[in-house]
Amino acid sequence: MTLNYLLKSRYLFNINYRFLIFFTIAISLFSSVTGQNIRVGLYRDFEIRTVIFKVLEGSYTLTTQDSLKVEMETSDILFITSVGDRISLWNTEKHLGVHSKIQITSKNPQYKMMLDPVYPTLPARKYYGDFAIWTDSTSRMTLVNIVSFREYLAGVVEAESGVRSKPEYYKAQAIICRTYALNHIDRHQAEGFHMCDEVHCQVYKGFGTEHGPILKAVDDTKGLVIVDNQGMLITAAFHSNSGGQTANSEDVWSTTVPYLRSKPDIYYDKQRNSNWEKSVPIDEWVGFLKTMNIQASENTDYRFSQPKRQRFALIENQPVLLSDIRNAFKLKSTFFSFENNGNKIVFKGKGYGHGVGLSQESAMEMARKGKTYSSIIEYFYTDVKIIDLYETTYLMSLLPE
Repeated sequence: MTLNYLLKSRYLFNINYRFLIFFTIAISLFSSVTGQNIRVGLYRDFEIRTVIFKVLEGSYTLTTQDSLKVEMETSDILFITSVGDRISLWNTEKHLGVHSKIQITSKNPQYKMMLDPVYPTLPARKYYGDFAIWTDSTSRMTLVNIVSFREYLAGVVEAESGVRSKPEYYKAQAIICRTYALNHIDRHQAEGFHMCDEVHCQVYKGFGTEHGPILKAVDDTKGLVIVDNQGMLITAAFHSNSGGQTANSEDVWSTTVPYLRSKPDIYYDKQRNSNWEKSVPIDEWVGFLKTMNIQASENTDYRFSQPKRQRFALIENQPVLLSDIRNAFKLKSTFFSFENNGNKIVFKGKGYGHGVGLSQESAMEMARKGKTYSSIIEYFYTDVKIIDLYETTYLMSLLPE
């Protein structure tokens, strides 16, 4: 029986056409990553030219395309510098030549390596797994960590969530990060890796201080992802603090998404980012309004109140996107009010981030109050389900060989 026949039949075991397509694609992506390795581009917001690799624990083998082979043990150091579209290698004893591409392979996936960029100078990070390094014609170095999907998720959860949270929160965040990763697994395919380590994909800084408890949360939720009422992986948006009300997706990204609906959040208060205040000189405020083609004056009394989330502020009878105001003055959120106070505009706001989807600080508070990971997820995302992809692997047997 072929896949085309199944699709033409339109239904199989009460699974509709769209649902079948989703699982065919999802299982393909899932099997290519889960239980295997994901390739993560490191330090992608920076143009790395020189980096130090130091073995923290274990044994590694360095190989190049021109047959160089170097064994590395605990405490060994390697200096890597880009020279045009090539890579110059040094250890503490000698120059190891200039090469086009380098592979560093661990002899055990639990061995540890530290990467320490020195040009530009950036914080060092610790990683499990293997590494691939190459440069382009501009001498920009590409550093790729080839690591198990499990270890990657644990690193993302810690980088995105911080430490010292309750297990149920870590479980919720693990499911969210797994869902996001599988939904964007080929975002950087043309660049030679699956995902980057910055906010463009998901923040990933290797392993940190709470790796053990977070890894357990990843294991406890193995295979779990979030789907919408059509069985499709959701865009699992999250932010730091909602300010008491989450935002509709269209108020931030202009696209209406059924499961990203604005709703009250009773858990937001008395957190680090619950409330904030910022003052802006009146001349900067007037200058901004003029860029919006608004006739503005330093003598005008400017006031705006936002008891519930809105998308626009009406200033001099003209609508101004709150996101434009936020971006212009680097405010924590779009959930703010403002008024004149002498020679400045005072913003008083709530929350931190875009406000769509899960509020992390509220989710942490829910976990502290004994809520489960499933209730946390269902509180912030509308009409979604948590499913186990492993339970649907029978669909793989239906694919043509």
